[in-house]
Amino acid sequence: MSSLILTIRESVRYRGRSGHYSWIAHRLSGLAILGFLVLHVWDTANAHFYPELYAWSIAVFKHPVFAVGEIGVMAAVLYHAFNGIRITILDFKPELWKYQKRSATLVWVLFAVIFIPIGLYMFIEFTARCGELGAACWQFPRLSDFIG
Repeated sequence: MSSLILTIRESVRYRGRSGHYSWIAHRLSGLAILGFLVLHVWDTANAHFYPELYAWSIAVFKHPVFAVGEIGVMAAVLYHAFNGIRITILDFKPELWKYQKRSATLVWVLFAVIFIPIGLYMFIEFTARCGELGAACWQFPRLSDFIG
């Protein structure tokens, strides 16, 4: 939680340009990936230690909120990877820092070109599945149905 607070505090305090926005996006995408990994490890551990809770969590993860979250996690992974490669290149070749604005713009363009079609596909698949289920798609699974 302190990393999120630090990110928010520093993003308000410093008013940079492309480098600052890249830093904020990189930091937030990293926190999103960390949140996903914590949830994933917890869920996977339940498969072994508490199978009923695991079955419930799988049902919960089929809820539309998590479908939108999957799209967000995919976006976070893509941006974090592309920007991480950019930072690595700039760290190994310090003379390229003068092209930071161009490289940050290139990362955003590359991210958009790859994310938009994949994100749209994921959203269309989600809406098609939700359309088949109707109102049941929005129903939140009860834990009592899985634990007996």
